[in-house]
Amino acid sequence: MSLPFTPDSDRIITLDVLRGIALFGILYAHMIFWYAGGPLPEETYQLYKDIGSGLAIGTYMIFIISKFFAIFSFLFGLSFYIQIDKLAQRHQPIVTRFAWRLTILGVIGILHHIFWRADILTIYVPLGFLLLFFRNLSNKTLLIIGSLLVLNIPTKCAELISIVVRDQLQLIQEDHKAAGAAYYEIIKNGSFTQMLQHNIYAVSEKFNYQINSGRGFITFGFFLLGMLAGRMQWFSHIEQHRSLFVSVLKRSAWVLLIALLVGLAFSASSFILKVDFEKAPLAGWAGGFILEFFNASLTLIYITGISLLMLKPKWESRLKPLASVGKMALTTYLSQSVIGVFLFFNIGFGLFTLTSPGQNALLCIIIFTLQIVICRWWLKHFNYGPIEWLWRSATDLKWKPLMKQQLPGLKTE
Repeated sequence: MSLPFTPDSDRIITLDVLRGIALFGILYAHMIFWYAGGPLPEETYQLYKDIGSGLAIGTYMIFIISKFFAIFSFLFGLSFYIQIDKLAQRHQPIVTRFAWRLTILGVIGILHHIFWRADILTIYVPLGFLLLFFRNLSNKTLLIIGSLLVLNIPTKCAELISIVVRDQLQLIQEDHKAAGAAYYEIIKNGSFTQMLQHNIYAVSEKFNYQINSGRGFITFGFFLLGMLAGRMQWFSHIEQHRSLFVSVLKRSAWVLLIALLVGLAFSASSFILKVDFEKAPLAGWAGGFILEFFNASLTLIYITGISLLMLKPKWESRLKPLASVGKMALTTYLSQSVIGVFLFFNIGFGLFTLTSPGQNALLCIIIFTLQIVICRWWLKHFNYGPIEWLWRSATDLKWKPLMKQQLPGLKTE
């Protein structure tokens, strides 16, 4: 989640557009499987096999999963640099000031996690504190460490050692079937109190997943790359760095193509040879490693491609409405959870498994379109989103002006 503390006059519209696009991807990822924030029984994912659901799930698997949380992570790191740079220019204490902002965000994240267990803020906050210790590393060091982490190298190395030494992939053992069955029951039949209690106890599953999957490493890697981009002022002067964006886009496209071709060959050969991945964990490890390159390269293609499109007037006008959502990123993110939980969980309309993934994808588009309309209206009358306003006010221990002051005879744009 980005840090919305930059005055409107200094905002970089491209970053707000990227936030808006990331929010759509995150909403899509959660909507198609009924806003489940944890594992479900395997058969639940097989309930619908219609064409619409196939397309929705295929879109999710290829273009969505592991990409848009990465864009958010990149923007968090970039916003982190913008904030500490402004604090330095004002001769304000960086560590204490930023730590206080993160602490407030952490409180919001804890409350959000209690309501919905897949909250990302409770992951971002501790990693955000860790960023403070990395802020003075050289550009080269940031690039190397960041690149290794976004490719999930530490986890893949640990997995390989685990396979060779103990012939097991899981670094932390979990009973996924039992966990999935328990969460299914909460969504389907749980009361509000039971849901809150389950979410509190599920915090260990959440952090175990961050370790087992390497998601925590990937998140922090994109934090570092975003901080590097902020330090180099790449997004403050995109036109001046157009050649760099084009170069990253082209190289990422080549990596994506190679990963795609290798992945297809790997899948075809595994199918022909009838490889049992449970009995051949090394084959599963290799397939997962290919996927890491695919995900990282496509994420960079999204970031650089959208940034370059924003340099074109026609595309800028088409994408600009997303900026309003990006400016209210925290409010939008939290509201998506509220909408999703009340749509699908037993405490609300209880549509869990009653709608198909294909129908949920359409619902996602409708909900996000409404969020764009609401955010655009809100920002015509107010300076900040409601949660952003509370966050700013709590940070400065002073109520910020929420309503826009409109001069007589002038219209608010």
